[in-house]
Amino acid sequence: MNKNIYCLFLSATLALFATTASAGKAVLVNPNPEPLTIENTMSDVDGYVGGFVDSNGNINGDITNPDNQTILYPIAGLVYATITNGVSGETIGAIRQRGTVSATAEFSISFLGLIGDWSVLPATMPWTMQDDFRLNIGGSVFRLEEELTGRAFPHLGPVEDPAVTGTLALRMAGCAGLREISGTGDYAGKVGTLCLNGTFTFDEAFNGKGASNCTIALHDPLQ
Repeated sequence: MNKNIYCLFLSATLALFATTASAGKAVLVNPNPEPLTIENTMSDVDGYVGGFVDSNGNINGDITNPDNQTILYPIAGLVYATITNGVSGETIGAIRQRGTVSATAEFSISFLGLIGDWSVLPATMPWTMQDDFRLNIGGSVFRLEEELTGRAFPHLGPVEDPAVTGTLALRMAGCAGLREISGTGDYAGKVGTLCLNGTFTFDEAFNGKGASNCTIALHDPLQ
């Protein structure tokens, strides 16, 4: 979308908030400590099967290998700034591109069951990301400070009605610590946390498309 449309969305949101606040129904509140910077983003990524890891830690490309334990799943895409309804807090959408994200996700082998009957899957399934995770945002580059702890939730069922959309969107979430490593951009040298809450949709070849709604909370580390 162009700048005029972005300004229209922003103006409408601010006007709605101002109208409600003037009527005594809303007050701007921010209980966060002043040094904390909060960035709300939405990412749009694509992914595919890059290989498998067996019980001995060996990487292979054989999907039929009964000893496979982990799926290696490279993902990459764009990161956008979100627009939020100032009264309800609901995300309206995302317009302005803020950066990019790339990583190799690690899914348990049970994820392959998503192309079959979800009712026989575990209630939750673990996943994480390798050390190649890179988030470029505001001219700054972040890596994970430690292993991301993620889970998928097939027991919640698909987000969309597959009879209507023909797709099955899986709910996923995860959190990890972050560290800025480039020393440049809006967040140079900051540390913090990232928590994502989104969906991932897999096709019959296990190619996927994901949307992650992320909150990033950053601060300057004490020297």
